[in-house]
Amino acid sequence: MRRFFIAMAVIAILLPMGCGRQRVSDGLNLRLRGMVDSHNKASFMNRYQDPRHSIDEACAALDVVRDSLPDYHDGRLRAFNNLAFGYYMLAQHDSAAVYVDSVLAATSPSLARTGRQSRNNEVERLIAQLMQIRLLQRSCRIADSYQLLYDIDRSALLRRKWDNYLYSYAQMEYYITSLTLNYHYRNSAVASSSGTLLDASTQQTMAALLQEVEDARPKLKCDYAEDMSLNYALAHSYYRLASASGSDARLLAMAYKHLAENLRIMVRPNQYSTYHLANVFQLQAFIVADTNIRPETHRRLSAAWGEELGRLGDRLYPHDSIAVTGDYGLDMFYVSTRLFFQTTDPYQHLGAVVAAAEYCLRQGAYDQAYDYYTLALADSSWHDGMAPKFEAMLYDGLIRMGYSPSAEVNRSWYAREMELLTFIRQNESADAMLQDRLTQSQNRNRYYVLAIIVGSVFLLLLGVMVLLLHRRSKVLRAEKATLQRARKQNIERIANVETCLSVLRHDINPFLTYLTNRQLSDAMRKEVLDQLLRTFANIKSWTNLSIPSGLQFQPSVFALQEVFDSVAASCVRLEHDVDLIFYPTTLNIMGDRQLTEIMLRNLVNNALQHTLHGKVTIYSEVYPQDSRFVHIEVADTGAGMDEETLENLFRADKKVQPATNPSAAHGTGFGLILCKYIIKRHDDNTLRGCRIWAESKLNEGSTFHCLLAGDGNEGWQPEPWRNNENKQ
Repeated sequence: MRRFFIAMAVIAILLPMGCGRQRVSDGLNLRLRGMVDSHNKASFMNRYQDPRHSIDEACAALDVVRDSLPDYHDGRLRAFNNLAFGYYMLAQHDSAAVYVDSVLAATSPSLARTGRQSRNNEVERLIAQLMQIRLLQRSCRIADSYQLLYDIDRSALLRRKWDNYLYSYAQMEYYITSLTLNYHYRNSAVASSSGTLLDASTQQTMAALLQEVEDARPKLKCDYAEDMSLNYALAHSYYRLASASGSDARLLAMAYKHLAENLRIMVRPNQYSTYHLANVFQLQAFIVADTNIRPETHRRLSAAWGEELGRLGDRLYPHDSIAVTGDYGLDMFYVSTRLFFQTTDPYQHLGAVVAAAEYCLRQGAYDQAYDYYTLALADSSWHDGMAPKFEAMLYDGLIRMGYSPSAEVNRSWYAREMELLTFIRQNESADAMLQDRLTQSQNRNRYYVLAIIVGSVFLLLLGVMVLLLHRRSKVLRAEKATLQRARKQNIERIANVETCLSVLRHDINPFLTYLTNRQLSDAMRKEVLDQLLRTFANIKSWTNLSIPSGLQFQPSVFALQEVFDSVAASCVRLEHDVDLIFYPTTLNIMGDRQLTEIMLRNLVNNALQHTLHGKVTIYSEVYPQDSRFVHIEVADTGAGMDEETLENLFRADKKVQPATNPSAAHGTGFGLILCKYIIKRHDDNTLRGCRIWAESKLNEGSTFHCLLAGDGNEGWQPEPWRNNENKQ
């Protein structure tokens, strides 16, 4: 009892220590996760205003995960997506693509986890796919972008009801990407009236998407930067729809409404964004520059929204900082270009310059256009291939205004412009082909739905019929199964009758041949008759066994010597120059004794019939190559066979030609086919590997080999009598 109390005391002391270590470990992990989440949040909040700081914070989060929390997958994936967005805002698209690929590789379907971890993985994967679409958009690969968006639409993820901050952000990014892809990158031209008017079907689809976003907007909560991004996407889409539909004042008013909402957000403390303010001014410039918007519509809406937009804009960008030229469009392009050059996105630098310069050329303000083109050529932040559409517009404007007097420079600009336009047209063609395929697919889907409805009605009627016929069909199936079993038994019984008759004919043919020999002595005739009676008795017993229920394999373990003795007693040697030698054996066989005896008697009789002088020897041994089997060999010194006869020996479709021995002219080869059948029955019911084969040379004799399963108690060793035989 004393020892029991001591043990309990030790456990009471050690248990709190172990729990304490666990609590310390859990607490450390929570603090480290808090550090990762804090870095990721700072990275996210600075993604528009200061992308370089955003990248630094994401890298800090990755450092903590790599060094201390390798299993914190949520933190790693969030940092990867933050890095991708940061490099996107710096127009370092290759780096952004690397981190997008990292998220997609880490969240592949084959690596999906369960529970909340799986949910976060799915959302991060969706965010990475949306960033991938943005990267493809900027390089004018619209078909690839739309295919990705189409795949996202078909997934069930966006239709789930998750009350989750990250999921809400993913939904907002999806709507922003959908709007900019469909009605900015695909269907608009920058700051010009050359954009093709949208057809009625496209306008209807566009209006439906805008309504869907407006309905979902109150439920989407993220941060002020995401709110401004979605506002701008909506404003730009409303403007495009107004321009395409013939200057619809209601739609244009919605565009001004969302621009004003962005200005209201930015006048709040700590919510200013240079990037989004530049977007507000630039979109106002686009509206003024678009010749599809009727001047009276623009004037009416400017009167309604101009005061609020001007008041809020003046608080964010004082009026005296704007170079007032008397042309509202020139002023707005001037302000937006200056603001974009305060950001870190070279893509936006180039886009702002070519948009402003294009408007200046159309207004005849060549000096201002020259200044914008000079600014673009002096800007070292953008590079070839970063923005194919803007770059092509740049070279087109340079050539049209005669910026360079050098013919060689103009030729190089023209060649580059043609290269970019070819690339853009190829991608536009691919996009058009994709739209055709998707339209055809949607039409096919409608037909499929109709076919499914019709098919469902048909299946319902068919189901009623099936229910009515179900009981009857069960009875019919049972009757059919009974008939099939009876038919199978009858077929096997008929086959066994045929087999018995063939065995009878095969076994009595030699005796009938001998009995018709007039020179046969009385003593020999009596011996032949006795053997014939014994043969009839054997066949009768086998027939009684096999015919009633089909030939049944009766397995047992029996002494091979007993079979040797029975076969030796039933064989007749009419040629006195032929010795019949059964070498004694102690081996046992696992198989059917009666079938084995029939097979061996056939082999021995065949050997005697085809041997005029010499000997027929029968011996057995444990098979040297596999001790599970007993090897039985029947060898004769008779006429032998040629190769063709040997090949057809065990084939039922080939008739074996009689041997050269006149006394064996009755042979048909059926006995050997029966032997093969018996071996197959042994192979099917015992060890796999039982087989029969023959070796022979013409005029030198034949040897038949067969393998049967042994009882497994004998190891292989050469028989002493065989060594003596070889010596003789």
